[in-house]
Amino acid sequence: MDLKFPTIFPAMDEAHRLPKAVVIAVFAICIAPFILQWLGMDFGNSGHLHSVMPNAEATIPLDDMFYRLSGGFTHALLEWTAFCAAIFVVLLAFSHYSITHDVTTPVIGVALFCAGAMDAFHTLAATRLVSAVADNKDLIPFTWALSRVFNALIMIIGVGIFLTDKKHQAKKGIGFIIMISIIFSLVGYVLIYLSATSHNLPQTQFPDAFIRRPYDVVPLVLFLIAGFVIYPMFLKRHPSIFAAALLLSAVPEVVVELHMVLGSQRLFDSDFNSAHFLKIIAYVVPLMGLVLDYVQTYKKRVESHESLQRAHQWLNSQADELKITNLRLTQSNDELEKFAYIASHDLQEPLRKIQAFGDRLQSALTKDPDRAIDYVGRMQSASKRMRSLIDDLLKFSRVSSQEIELTSVSLSNVLNDVIADLNLTIRDKQAQIDFADLPTIQAESVMLYQLFLNLLSNAIKFSAENKPPIIKVTAQNVTLDRGDFFLISVQDNGIGFEQEYAYKVFEVFQRLHGRGEYQGTGIGLAICKKIMDKHNGIIEVESELGKGTCFKLYFIKDTQGVPSND
Repeated sequence: MDLKFPTIFPAMDEAHRLPKAVVIAVFAICIAPFILQWLGMDFGNSGHLHSVMPNAEATIPLDDMFYRLSGGFTHALLEWTAFCAAIFVVLLAFSHYSITHDVTTPVIGVALFCAGAMDAFHTLAATRLVSAVADNKDLIPFTWALSRVFNALIMIIGVGIFLTDKKHQAKKGIGFIIMISIIFSLVGYVLIYLSATSHNLPQTQFPDAFIRRPYDVVPLVLFLIAGFVIYPMFLKRHPSIFAAALLLSAVPEVVVELHMVLGSQRLFDSDFNSAHFLKIIAYVVPLMGLVLDYVQTYKKRVESHESLQRAHQWLNSQADELKITNLRLTQSNDELEKFAYIASHDLQEPLRKIQAFGDRLQSALTKDPDRAIDYVGRMQSASKRMRSLIDDLLKFSRVSSQEIELTSVSLSNVLNDVIADLNLTIRDKQAQIDFADLPTIQAESVMLYQLFLNLLSNAIKFSAENKPPIIKVTAQNVTLDRGDFFLISVQDNGIGFEQEYAYKVFEVFQRLHGRGEYQGTGIGLAICKKIMDKHNGIIEVESELGKGTCFKLYFIKDTQGVPSND
C-alpha cells in the first residue's frame, strides 16, 4: 500500500500493511454520511401517529405502530450487527492464537468483545428486553455514552498492556488471557448493573447547545489519543495486519463521536443512525484485519510446511546418495582387502622366487653354469609375472577411478580394432571370429575396446585342445525391468566351466584354473565388470564344462537421466 497518512499511519513493512482498497473504502464510508446529509438525505426515523381516537375504544393503526417503532428497530439492528462483528473478532482471535501462541490478539479481541457486550446491553435496555428502572429518554443516551467511554477505555487498556514489555507480554499463556478476560468482564458487569438499577440517570442530550452530547466528548478525546498515540505505538512494537486495522478503526470511532457530539439532537435522527452505522464499521475493520492476518499466517505456515517437505525430500535424496556412497565404499574396501591379499601373496610370490633364485644363482655361477642359466630363466619368468600383475592392477585401478563421457560408438568398428590387434594370436590359434549387424551404442570407446579385448582374449586362451576357437558375437533388443537394452552375446566353444562358479569369475584375482595350465592374473573379467558398471550396464555369464561359454552384455538404450555408477 502506497498511501501515506503521516499523522496516523507510521512507516510499516509491506507484509503488515492493509490493502490500499480497504483503507480508501473506510475513509470513503466515514465521509459519505456527512456529504449525503449536506446534499439533503435524511437517515433518521422520526415516527408519528396519523390518528388518535379520543374515546376509549380508539385504536392505533397497526402500520402507524410499526412506523413509530421503526427507530427502535433500526437502532437494535445496527447495535446487534456491531455486537455480532465483535463476536466474530474474539472467535477468530482465539483461532489465531492457537496457531501463533501470541496473546496480544486474543486479549485485544476480548476487549473488543466486552465493548460489544456493553453495546448489546445498551440495545437490550433500550428495547426493554432487560429490566431497567430508568426512563428510556434518559437510559438510551446514557447507556450509549457509557458504552462508548467503556469501549474507548477498555481498548486503550487492552492495547496498552503490551506497550511496556513487548517480548515478555507476548509470550504469556492462556492463564494471562483468562485473567484479563475476567477483569474486563467484571468491570463491564458492574457498569451494566449500576446502569440498570439506577432510578435517576444524568441528562446527556442538549439539543439546542453547540455540543449536543457533552458526555460523548470523553470517548471522542480517548479515541483521538488511541488513534494518534496508543495504536501507532502498538503497531510499531507488534507489527501485523491486525494492528494496522486496529489503528484504522480509530477513524470511524472518531467520526462516530463527531456525529453524536455535534450532530444528534434526538433519538433515532440522521446523525444518531449514521453514528450507529459507522460503529459497525469500527468493529468490522479489526475483524477484516484479523481475517487478513489469519490468512497471511496460514499462508506462511503452508509455505513453511512446503519448505520442510522440500527439505525432507532433499534430505531423503542425500540419504539415498549417502547409502549409494557407503555401498561404493564397502565395495572399494572389499577391493582394497583383495589388493592387500595380492600384495601380501601374489606379488610377494614372484619376489620370493627372484630372491631365492638370486641366492642360488650366486653360488651356482662358479659351480654349475647350466643350473645358473636355469635360475636366470626362472627369475625372468617371476619378474614377468610380477610386471603383468602390476599392469593389470593399474588397469583395474584406472577403470575404477576414470570419469567417462558417453559418445556414439560403433561396436562393429570396436570389434574390427580388437581383431586387428589380436591378429597374431588369432592366426596362431586358427581362431574364427564371426559378427554382423552390431549396433551403435552410447559408450566410452577406449573402455569398450578394453572390454572386448579381454573377452576375445579369454575366449581364445581357454579354447579346447586340438579344436580351433570359434567365437560368435551377436546382438538383439531386450526389455528388462530397468528399461530397454541392447544384448550383446559373446559365445565361444572353449573348455567352459561349471555354472556354479559363475559368480567367482568377475571377482578380482579369482581364477578357476591353475597358473600352470593357463597364464593370467585373474583381473581381466573383473575389469570387464567394472567397465559395464561404469556404463550402467549388466554383464552375465553362462557356461557348461567342455561345451563353451557365453558372456552376455546388456547396454541400456536410453542413457539420459540414468545416474552414473562412478
